Amino acid sequence: MKKYTVAVAGLGERGKIHLRGLTENPDRFEIVGIFDPNPKAVADAGALYGDLPVFSGAKAMLDETKPDVFCFVTHPEIRLEYVRIGIESGIQALSFEKPMALSLRDAKTIRDLCKESGVKALVCHQQKYLASLQKFKSILDRGVIGQPYLIHVTMAAWMPYLATHFVDYALWANHGIGAESVVGHVHGAEKLHDGHPYADYLMAQAVMKNNVRLIIESGYYSPEHVNRLDPDGFWADNRITVYGDTGYVWAQTNGEWGCFTPESPQMQKGSTEVFHVQEVKVQTPYYAELADWLDDSKKVHSCNIDAAYAGYEILEAAGLSALDHRRVDLPITDFSYEDVLERLRKELK
Repeated sequence: MKKYTVAVAGLGERGKIHLRGLTENPDRFEIVGIFDPNPKAVADAGALYGDLPVFSGAKAMLDETKPDVFCFVTHPEIRLEYVRIGIESGIQALSFEKPMALSLRDAKTIRDLCKESGVKALVCHQQKYLASLQKFKSILDRGVIGQPYLIHVTMAAWMPYLATHFVDYALWANHGIGAESVVGHVHGAEKLHDGHPYADYLMAQAVMKNNVRLIIESGYYSPEHVNRLDPDGFWADNRITVYGDTGYVWAQTNGEWGCFTPESPQMQKGSTEVFHVQEVKVQTPYYAELADWLDDSKKVHSCNIDAAYAGYEILEAAGLSALDHRRVDLPITDFSYEDVLERLRKELK
């Protein structure tokens, strides 16, 4: 098996988790450079993961090390810039956080740049590796809930934090089959001032190409599944549910799952480790799967950029639908419209 070199930019909380996932695959990856503008973040990373080569900038790091993989863990406004410098340095793969951009226009540019250059790219929708979601998927794949007809995803967090995750998991549950059309509603301007800006609440419905319906609820008015006042409760208050003609199955990132199927006369429920325990662990299989994809292009990573773009497009369509008061058909091919985020800032009061 080949060992791949990696340069990492961004060493905050999530960046250090990415570093751990890479270092826990020592036969597959070698860290050849790290960068963060914050000296303390660099020092903390070194204390955790040893004496790693430190650089004063991302471009300088890439120019000198010429890595196989560029992992960057930054806020979304510089995604496109970092994708460009990564591709220009001759990398084989990119790994970066969600959301993949702040506009579908930029997301498409990122996807197209990767496709044109032959670069494999991942968007970190890593929560599908959580034990609760793995249990959910195993029940779903056994076919015991019959023919699925509805997928419902809910989350207390506003759109950029978790909606991209859960729409990705909905596509994962729907065997990668995407949407034909979307309708949506948004309201609330408070969260437009956040580092991950969007409306306070989004509700949307998509008709998938296999006629499964997808319902999305993101924000404060979504159903409450756990106590949001508990420590970590707000971020763990989420759920994906798939309804079939003979039962249903659901899972949450707080480690809980449940199902009702013909195999049991009553609801089955289970609990696994909570998210903050598993958050670090799941980055290890995420990167192991990247190494497998680099070895063999047929082993496409489950967090690949095409899947991420399909999910982003659904959410963009939901925002457009809400602002224009119309159904939006997919794919979106005309990008002459004003960015959804800019319109939200202007029109939401």
